[in-house]
Amino acid sequence: MSKQSVDETVEALDQIRGDSPLERVYLFYGSDDFLLDRLVEAVCRRRFGDGPVDALSLETYRACETEVGYVLDSVRTVSMFGGAKVVVYRDVEKLCESDLQKIVEYSEHPVRAHLILVAAKIDLRRKSWTLLKKRVRSVSCAPLTDRTALNYVMDEAKVRHVALERHAAEALVNFVGPNRSLIERALEKLSLAVPSGTKISPEIVEEHVVDVRERSVFELTKAVTERDVCGALSALRVLLDQRQEPVMINGLLARHARLLLQVKLGLSRRMSEAEIAEQAGINAYAMREYMSAMPKYSLADLYRFYASVYEADRALKSKPVPASLVLSKVLVELA
Repeated sequence: MSKQSVDETVEALDQIRGDSPLERVYLFYGSDDFLLDRLVEAVCRRRFGDGPVDALSLETYRACETEVGYVLDSVRTVSMFGGAKVVVYRDVEKLCESDLQKIVEYSEHPVRAHLILVAAKIDLRRKSWTLLKKRVRSVSCAPLTDRTALNYVMDEAKVRHVALERHAAEALVNFVGPNRSLIERALEKLSLAVPSGTKISPEIVEEHVVDVRERSVFELTKAVTERDVCGALSALRVLLDQRQEPVMINGLLARHARLLLQVKLGLSRRMSEAEIAEQAGINAYAMREYMSAMPKYSLADLYRFYASVYEADRALKSKPVPASLVLSKVLVELA
């Protein structure tokens, strides 16, 4: 996530949780569902507190299921229990232009209730989106990247008073990836499992954070890095037995192949280890493993591996071939 996106979300949460009045209309958009849900939750908690919420005061709809007119009528209907209602309208990126225009018109003269619009993305080439974004409180929720996840982990660890060493934070990102939800869950596990004030090492992170699925993913990518075909096939079998989505598994292999290739290309261009890590967005914990693996691969090997992963993606999505055979073929070609 860019710095601007991070600051925008933090500022919005601070405003919502602060003393200033809640806005009549919010637009939360982006591909990070964790942040979107956190913003919606913050508005609801500010409005209703921590106690139970009456169903007639908080209503949630989806654009693919409920027409705009019905939602706006619901917003305008006064709650039987007094106080401003909160109406959440999700998937609004699916609305047609005429329906979106109705929301723009409503935003000119909103009622006392709070309307929260949630979208995966917005198209600012459309006039209605541009007008709506100007008129209401909008917040963009972009996902973390490999480059920004480490700072996010360190910041969240401080908030939770988890004494996380930098190498341990790098290990955590390497295990769970740039996923806020998984990071939050991992830090919660550490805060409960490790005595307060204990310095947390990478070994402690692995012991308490990595569950069966994450450990299998880690073992798969580690085996690929080390060009251990037997180990990779064993980890693949565990993931498939857990009924993990084959396309997702192949996506992990594609990302890993791309990073290995970036490291090898960087070395061929006589870049330093630090320069390669910065360009590819690889943390120090993972970079050490990639560097140790480089003598096991040639550029031709990695180009071939990347091509086989690409072909596997096409096969998984279009051909009636068992996923286990498709993915096993990718790994066997590492030999």
